[in-house]
Amino acid sequence: MNTSKDGRQFTRINFTRKVRLEFNSTDYDFCQIKDLSLTGMFVFGSFEQKVGDTCIVNLCQTGPSTKLALHATATVVWTNDYGLAIQFKSMAYDSYMFLQTTLLYEAEDPIFIGLELPTDCPFEIIDIASETPLEGGRIVRLKAEGGR
Repeated sequence: MNTSKDGRQFTRINFTRKVRLEFNSTDYDFCQIKDLSLTGMFVFGSFEQKVGDTCIVNLCQTGPSTKLALHATATVVWTNDYGLAIQFKSMAYDSYMFLQTTLLYEAEDPIFIGLELPTDCPFEIIDIASETPLEGGRIVRLKAEGGR
């Protein structure tokens, strides 16, 4: 297993963008991201969620001629007084490519980040045509824990 310069599995990069987190009964718009890695992010804010809660992550970046988006399911892995950390569980391949590109572009040392990128994705890649995860050969709907 690769380890980052700070001993983590993957390097975190400072990434001060806004994200939308959709939990079962509560949505949080315009949440400030602190940092991002290949497997998750830390988001500043006051949240009612607890460890193990599942959410849908929506991160969009728009430019004059482009709109890039990362849509993923994630699980809360820890919380503190400043916010919560989420770990990605699944996303479409194009979201995964956007994540990798963002990490490389925003990194202080993109060569090191490039060397960290695994040959196997650290979470589930979902079927791009239906945007639903494949489980045991059957398609299930992409949703937050408890349904919507």
